[in-house]
Amino acid sequence: MKKLLAVGLVVSLATSLAACSTSTKKPEQGAATSPPLANSMDKKISISAMSGTWQSPVPNAEGEGLNKINEKFNVTYKPQFVPYDEYATKLPVVMAAGDLTDVIGMEAADANFVKWAKQGAFLPLNDYIDKYPTLKAVPKSVWDAVTIDGKIYAIPQFFPAKYGKKPLIRKDWLDNLGLKMPTNYDELKNVAIAFTKNDPDKNGKADTYGIGLAKQIVYGTHMGAGWDSAWYHKNEQGQLIPGVISEGFKQQTQLLADLYKEGAIHKDWAVSKTADIRKDFFAGKYGIWYEQPYDISESRFKSMKESMPGAEIAIIPPFKQEDGQQGFMALSGYYTITALNAKVKGDEDKIHRILQMQDYFRTFIPVNQRNPQNKEFDWQNGGEGKGYTMVNGIAVQSTEVPDSRPNNYMYAPYWAPNDEATEPGNVLANPFAKSFGTNAVEMLKNTKFYVDPVNRIHSEVLSAKGSELNLLTQEWQTKMIVGQEPISNWSKMVEEFMKKGGKEMIDDVNKILQSTGIKGEWK
Repeated sequence: MKKLLAVGLVVSLATSLAACSTSTKKPEQGAATSPPLANSMDKKISISAMSGTWQSPVPNAEGEGLNKINEKFNVTYKPQFVPYDEYATKLPVVMAAGDLTDVIGMEAADANFVKWAKQGAFLPLNDYIDKYPTLKAVPKSVWDAVTIDGKIYAIPQFFPAKYGKKPLIRKDWLDNLGLKMPTNYDELKNVAIAFTKNDPDKNGKADTYGIGLAKQIVYGTHMGAGWDSAWYHKNEQGQLIPGVISEGFKQQTQLLADLYKEGAIHKDWAVSKTADIRKDFFAGKYGIWYEQPYDISESRFKSMKESMPGAEIAIIPPFKQEDGQQGFMALSGYYTITALNAKVKGDEDKIHRILQMQDYFRTFIPVNQRNPQNKEFDWQNGGEGKGYTMVNGIAVQSTEVPDSRPNNYMYAPYWAPNDEATEPGNVLANPFAKSFGTNAVEMLKNTKFYVDPVNRIHSEVLSAKGSELNLLTQEWQTKMIVGQEPISNWSKMVEEFMKKGGKEMIDDVNKILQSTGIKGEWK
């Protein structure tokens, strides 16, 4: 998830909450309204919380936005924020010490989450789901990710399944060289080589490369689910297998090896950071890279257009697979989860107050209502002219006084009724970024997506061995790309993968899939 997503902004906006709203205006069609409070707000409640954050600097513990939350919900809310680079090591220490906060944020329903849930660290939420509209709106496929032995142990936070990283191409470079959008790997290879050798930016210098690639093979050339990491392909026994050992991944690795040999990939890619390659793509060094249309940095697009006025980018449509399918891999439908400490069991006032706050911040506001006239939007964002400003009808968050925004202290983005409702293009102020977001949504709304069934189950063997096995395949494939290992040794890589736990992992995952009836599916 960290590779796929670069979620750095906290955008949690909401509509009216009956007993504490400052607005009596009837919501327009498409807006959701939270239910009356399940318990009285007269009692002041202390709530502690801890979560990771991508924000820099971390929110101020005495900020105005926090004070507003305390006043609105009659709480003493004490959040702790830890940079995600440190959070993965700090949370286990806090857990082991038994000093866990009332609310615990995690980046994903990973192996630690499963272990701690089974140890009784978190409160089961099954009995509370139907009491809050934004919780009822979560589909079963997403609840499955945080369900263990039939008990729901966390609240998934929304992230659109369709709008993860997609392959981008410099459309103006294609036009400059008289090339068409690639539709298969042979065409992609020819385009990437031409981008390297035929001066696509017409500056008279040999200073461009076909494809940007970073260490750990980020992002590769995933041109559809059949070439991605999803459990999509099957082995001779009819079992689903991880994409990293599939024939599709082998084809992709062969392409990257060919391009490296042709000089269409930078020779130092295997030690290059993702952030550096991304920066170079937006500076005009690479012709193909990956970006998402949702929750993006407008500044990158702004700087690209300023330095290269003729720059145009487009998503490369997914290639048609041998099995006839054509589409991308879907994301899990959530990013980050929020659990409640099991020690709050029996304190119904505190439980409901926490869930009320969650439901309030998660309640969806249609894009056309995100303006100062919407009292809840204005409050959540710290007020027009302070926490945000309106630019061409778009609410742009202030970087100078982020602590004035209540939503800066509560990562609970609103749960959209569908991915399209988020309207990524319509929340961007920069024209170049806006056109990318709008065009991406238009193309992706008619694109099929494969829902990976493994995102919905919990295999202890996968949790224990998956990361190590992924590193094994990355090492093999990196050597293949740079020419230190021939692609013909692919079977040797798979053999080592299976001997070091891959067979056990595949058997366990397929056993769980069969027992639960969960299958991969195209949507």
